[in-house]
Amino acid sequence: MIEDRIQVLSELDAHDVGFDVTNARTLRALREAEDRHFWHRTRNELIAQRLGRLGVGPGARVVELGCGGGCVTAHLARQGYEVVGVDGHRALVELAAERAPSARFWVHDLSRGVAELPERGFDAAGLFDVIEHLDEPRAAVASALALVREGGWVVGTVPAMMRLWSRVDEQAGHRRRYERKALREELEAVAGAESVQVVAFNRVLVAPMLVQRRLVSRRGDRGSISEANLGVPRGWVNQLAGALLRAERRAGFVLDRLPCKGASLWFALRKREDRPNRVPRGGVEPPT
Repeated sequence: MIEDRIQVLSELDAHDVGFDVTNARTLRALREAEDRHFWHRTRNELIAQRLGRLGVGPGARVVELGCGGGCVTAHLARQGYEVVGVDGHRALVELAAERAPSARFWVHDLSRGVAELPERGFDAAGLFDVIEHLDEPRAAVASALALVREGGWVVGTVPAMMRLWSRVDEQAGHRRRYERKALREELEAVAGAESVQVVAFNRVLVAPMLVQRRLVSRRGDRGSISEANLGVPRGWVNQLAGALLRAERRAGFVLDRLPCKGASLWFALRKREDRPNRVPRGGVEPPT
């Protein structure tokens, strides 16, 4: 049963100003987008690929902080990861539990920190499109780092390029879109971390998003902006965009070494091992 996989530690109000989960129409649009939209599907694939490159493959223990409706949690669980999703909204966690029948979940208001979470020693902690919503993103990364073992990873994704800022970001509750240098500096300031990696992705979306965000922002009310941004493109457009992003990902070994920007950034930082004369773990990419 779903209830057996959900542990309630604390809870956000459904009308919380950060994310109101009482608009059923918007939540339905979000669910459909997360299941079918090329952006979510290709991001999930990239996350699993990048975790593998860090030596965190299927079977590893992963905690996702701010899991929402379980889009990423469900994908990683299907790939064979042992996943725990954490979010403050019980309604979203219940949706996530439906999507990911092999995962476990904790309902917890993460503004309280992670001290109340019952487990530590994860191989990785994920913050996927989370820290751009926060006034103190460094504190969130430090909290995630506390949940992983020595040599473990904190990984995440964020929207990039302030040039793409629009009313869509305001409606989503974003505080910022990150530039690569600024994100690296933020991560390098986290105590106990090393091997910081910041990589652009969704490069092919930059030009289309410049146009799309301006068109969507002309809409009058907040609800229509959200729903227009969440709308799944018609079939052939959705398939073509997904194919282009997968081709971009396959060329990542070249593109990651170039200064080209993307609409999103992937980041990873490793928890320092305090043992002297430690031997590096295998399968780790050089920082970029």
